[in-house]
Amino acid sequence: MSARLNRRTLILGLTAALGVPRAWADLRGDGARFQIEMLLFRQPGPAPHATPVPTRPGAITSPGRVEALPADGHWQLSGAREALARHGYATLGHAAWLAVVPTNGRTTARLEDVLKPGAPIAGTVALQRSQYLFLGVDVDYLSTADTVYAVRERRRVKFGEHHYFDHPAYGAIAVVTPAPGESPAVAD
Repeated sequence: MSARLNRRTLILGLTAALGVPRAWADLRGDGARFQIEMLLFRQPGPAPHATPVPTRPGAITSPGRVEALPADGHWQLSGAREALARHGYATLGHAAWLAVVPTNGRTTARLEDVLKPGAPIAGTVALQRSQYLFLGVDVDYLSTADTVYAVRERRRVKFGEHHYFDHPAYGAIAVVTPAPGESPAVAD
């Protein structure tokens, strides 16, 4: 039997000895941290005719893996938000959060958990980590009590690239970067 310990085994052993839950050790021992920022805005002009949107089962934020960041004005998309406002686009929501994503895993953030309360936006954003990163957007814009517009898309993302998700009624811009202090954990 080898006397060599890998990092994961060492962390699990230390956390067990200290009484820290195993779930936390699994998360930190096998997870990389990413910062995700999303800006959602309403398109100017009259709203298009809404097509019926199938209801989605209620999703939850991945427990212990998502941390909303405070709105301090230093987010990457703050300049884009200001430029859009100058051109008549209304901001529906703007949020940033840290996500811990295990190797070959996925972490989901429910937008209602990271946006300011009362935003007319519902849905989830999931970051999947394997050889590459994939961002899955499943977002509804609730423009009135009976009108819902949906964007459901998944795409490969690279660090620092701005990704635009388009709908005739609203749009979203998202950017994913390694969390401060983290080195890139996947190929770009």
